Amino acid sequence: MKRLIILVFTICLLPFFSYSEAIAQKKVKLSFTSGGVGGEWYVMSAGIADLIKEKAPWIEITVLPGGGTLNNVRVGKGEVECGWGLNPFVVASIKGEDPYKEPYPDIRVLGGSFGDTYLHFMAAEDTGITSIDKIVEKKYPIKIGVGRAGVSGEWAFRKFMEKYYKVTYADIKAWGGTVSLTGYPEIATNLKDRHLDFGFINISPPAAVIQEAALGRKLTLLPFTPKQLEFMKKEMGFNIGVIKKEFYPGVLKEDIPTAFMGTVFMVHKKVDPDVAYTITKILSENASRLPKIAKCMGDFKPEIAWKDMPAELHPGAVRFYKEKGYLK
Repeated sequence: MKRLIILVFTICLLPFFSYSEAIAQKKVKLSFTSGGVGGEWYVMSAGIADLIKEKAPWIEITVLPGGGTLNNVRVGKGEVECGWGLNPFVVASIKGEDPYKEPYPDIRVLGGSFGDTYLHFMAAEDTGITSIDKIVEKKYPIKIGVGRAGVSGEWAFRKFMEKYYKVTYADIKAWGGTVSLTGYPEIATNLKDRHLDFGFINISPPAAVIQEAALGRKLTLLPFTPKQLEFMKKEMGFNIGVIKKEFYPGVLKEDIPTAFMGTVFMVHKKVDPDVAYTITKILSENASRLPKIAKCMGDFKPEIAWKDMPAELHPGAVRFYKEKGYLK
């Protein structure tokens, strides 16, 4: 009888052993498009590749340099299997909207908030402007720095003004204003020197550029209204959040509502569901280790990582989140 029980138990376990063995024999090789060499995205990618190799040696990930807009094209075309993406750019790439010339509907995601960046709309107090609506209503001749052409902050400002207000850079110029396409350090310097009165950047708070600019001139951050934020969420793929007053003593007297971009883990739809499942599982079960790779990855919370995604969740990721009870 005892031998019979052992035999039955062994037979029951065989499917599990054979499944794990089959998975282990796949020896999957993936390419991951990240950011510039030495930059935060590149460091994040290399750390995650090592973590995945440690937990699932059969998955080998090669990290490649990339960028915020380029990554979507590479993953969308299937040139690489995975990469980092920013929510609004993922939405734009799937639709084939600026800055993309064609749609990339094959992009899927495993989860989000691997580091969040927030929109900061700076205004000098001496302008008397306390809301974004007032700028447009008054056709105020703003002198604003928005970062270099094509960076996430410049893109966000340009598309928000065009989509929500139907206001272009040409309109701002017609009001007597200027849009300066310079880097963040120049924005801080020009605000202090009064060559600019406003600044718009996309960055994780607290941002040194704002603290530096505020040393030479009284600044505030303009809040986004609920209507604006709902529009940006629905039409542009942003998330809704707040910038805590504690981040900017002397600048903020209260928390202000704003939009933010989450970093998402993109994959091509053809990635094997077992592979997608395993990667999602490893990242989720080792979430506490991610901030050691890059502090910003402390934003990743498995319980909510599947929410408000800019693209469809890959079936492998769906399977994991459902197994854990996070996704019903």
